[in-house]
Amino acid sequence: MNKTCTRTFAAAILLTCGTSLFADTQDAGFVEDTGAALRIEAGDELRVVSQEVPSAVCHLHNGVAPELAADLLIEGVEKFDRLLSALMVGDADFGIIGGEEKPRTIRLLDDLQVDWKTMRAAALSVHDNPNDETSVSLVYGMASDMLEKTYVVLSELEAEYSNPVELLYSDAMLLEVSGRQAMLTQRISYLACRKWSSSADNEYIDLLRTATEQYRFAMQAMQNGAPELGVNPPPTPEIDAALHAVGDDTELVLGKIDTLFETGALSAERAADLYAIMADKMHKMEKIAHLYAEYSKRVY
Repeated sequence: MNKTCTRTFAAAILLTCGTSLFADTQDAGFVEDTGAALRIEAGDELRVVSQEVPSAVCHLHNGVAPELAADLLIEGVEKFDRLLSALMVGDADFGIIGGEEKPRTIRLLDDLQVDWKTMRAAALSVHDNPNDETSVSLVYGMASDMLEKTYVVLSELEAEYSNPVELLYSDAMLLEVSGRQAMLTQRISYLACRKWSSSADNEYIDLLRTATEQYRFAMQAMQNGAPELGVNPPPTPEIDAALHAVGDDTELVLGKIDTLFETGALSAERAADLYAIMADKMHKMEKIAHLYAEYSKRVY
């Protein structure tokens, strides 16, 4: 993943790119709810979009599920714009009350915004002209760095807003894992597209193997719990049902990736099918992450 973390999932859910999750704690006491869990959820979704947009660009450029890819590209652009604004200045409709106040987090958001403007312009150019090779290459070149930068922003938000009053560690961990699963659906889609379109070198195969292993492991941990990693079983029947709805066919879906590993190729039909499935799983995992965010409010 170049600079992006390539640890196994077991290590990655405890460490994010070398930064301990939830490193800062605050003294318990009255803390006004300004949307702590929802800020972390927004950071998680930025991470998802950092891969949703490159995946859409790859599929659109290669003419695979072009209508879906065009829709997801615009969805991703609009989502990133609003999420970033919500984190910077607040968005009451999102439940994020007030703008960011911590100088370091503000600097990280500002830096992310600069790079996002570049990726955004290139992605929209591909939307208008899927054969724009220059813009496609620019998005490809930025995909891993954008993932890295959204990781850093998320880690900062987790450290800033996770405390015994606003957000329990166990809840923050579940938000982290569910959000990461949503991101991995798009990371897998993007890396698979780069492989079957023959626009990637062998490094991408290693990255794809790592991403699929992480996805498989995390799905099992979320469905059944992994106490040794701080991942609790589903806390409500609704979340349990949602996790099984999205995860029970994991091996079947990842079997399509195994075919790619074995043959180095996917037919256009299979590639489009994989893209649609992973897009559906992304949306379902985002809903699950929101269920976890809502569940966390029980401590207020």
